[in-house]
Amino acid sequence: MQSQNLLFIFKDRKSVTLNHDFWVDKFKNKFNVFTLFLNDKIQLSNNEIILKINNFILKEDISTILLEGDHAHIIDDEFIKKISSNVKKGIFLGDDMVWHLVNLITAQQCDFVFTSEPISSYKFQELGVKSLFVPVEANGKIFKERNLKKIYDVLHFGRNKTIRSDYLNYLLDNNVKVKIVSPYDEEANTVEKLAKLISQSKIVINFEKSSNGNRAFNPLKLFKHFYQTKGRIQMSGISNVLCVSEYSPSSEILYPQELPFFETKEECLKKIKFYLDNETEFNEATKRFNLKSLEYEDSRYITKVENFINKIKRKNDTDRFKPPIWYKYLFINQTFRLRLKHKCFMSFFKEFLSKLYCLKDYSFPKNILIFFITILLFIRYLPFIIIKKIINFSQDK
Repeated sequence: MQSQNLLFIFKDRKSVTLNHDFWVDKFKNKFNVFTLFLNDKIQLSNNEIILKINNFILKEDISTILLEGDHAHIIDDEFIKKISSNVKKGIFLGDDMVWHLVNLITAQQCDFVFTSEPISSYKFQELGVKSLFVPVEANGKIFKERNLKKIYDVLHFGRNKTIRSDYLNYLLDNNVKVKIVSPYDEEANTVEKLAKLISQSKIVINFEKSSNGNRAFNPLKLFKHFYQTKGRIQMSGISNVLCVSEYSPSSEILYPQELPFFETKEECLKKIKFYLDNETEFNEATKRFNLKSLEYEDSRYITKVENFINKIKRKNDTDRFKPPIWYKYLFINQTFRLRLKHKCFMSFFKEFLSKLYCLKDYSFPKNILIFFITILLFIRYLPFIIIKKIINFSQDK
């Protein structure tokens, strides 16, 4: 059977965490994949970008389009609505815990949602949005059994954070040999280098606690932290390396019996020492964890993703949902801010005129509120983009 053509629309090209590569490589197992990075086209207006997307859909016979969600950019409900109705539309998410309310509104113009959190997926389903958990970092061509000598007892990779440091220092103080690397270190600044380090380790330690955002639209902003599953788990398991992880409910859904959890520094130390000191139990736990993790490996899991997409039916009732004013403010602000950041003088003014023209699509008094928001944000950014234009003109001379 001929593969379907699928278009990924990413916001920008990441320089450190290359998640766009993980998404593309995952879907190449079953689809013909095309990509577009919006920041490469930001010199155009949103409508001009959408026109290019629709022309590309027609030219390449695209059947499904996947747009990057989270973190406000220019992909809002209006942007998605204007994309051809002849394709299935979905958004894919990595930070839904903080951005869930925004993503939920954007998803009303989509046919489905992919999330890297099983609990987030259930939240969308609760409100009638078709959704599926899809792990991100599960590329079996990169993370795999390499049969390398184990030279590290415990490996931690990721950004340095205070809570993580407290745990790691506690392990070090109790004579546990921990190898610590960040994505900015030379020895771990590519996924290939990281995969080698994982395979050279007996145990990977994983932390699930994340800092909550204080954005006005986040109803959980009064809580400082939340717990979410991390890609380190699949990266380790697919590599046939045991992971000992801080507890989170999402990880327990994925690994109901196969992933050793801890909730305190003392419990973390106890479990790690147990596995390092007991070879039989260590080998058995690693085998169980590896077998379960392979269920999420790209070349296997993509069949579940393909079947999910094939069952999706395109929506035809998206006009019934009207987003709130704060949502409109968020994206109007972002479309101006991005043009300022990238010094796109012409598309800045085109967006201003476009937003005024679109007021006719809103009823009173919403159109009046959006009018004032547009004027306010235009005036806010106008002096700065003029200054940048003058500086660029002077430098060109």
